[in-house]
Amino acid sequence: LTGFPQAIEAVFPETEIQQCIIHQIRNTTKFVSYKDLKPLMADLKRVYAAPTEEIALAELESFDEKWSGKYPKIAQSWKDNWANLSTYFKYPEAVRRLIYTRNAI
Repeated sequence: LTGFPQAIEAVFPETEIQQCIIHQIRNTTKFVSYKDLKPLMADLKRVYAAPTEEIALAELESFDEKWSGKYPKIAQSWKDNWANLSTYFKYPEAVRRLIYTRNAI
């Protein structure tokens, strides 16, 4: 939701925002050719499933190098939203799945 992080931070300034990774993935793949979908998603999974934020950023750079020629806006969207997409890396891996998506199931 546009403005949602700013609204929460205005009332609760110490809040950490975690945008939904699933929604970012859906927005990412919306315009990807069907034939590219599986390999692109395999490369993207190395970003959001990385064990640390540092590794995730390195994987994002690799993803950008590989796919930016064909899909230049994907990596840029992840980079632009990284501050609110990467909050879950601050938490143990066991709880990350609980907080990286707003989907209950």
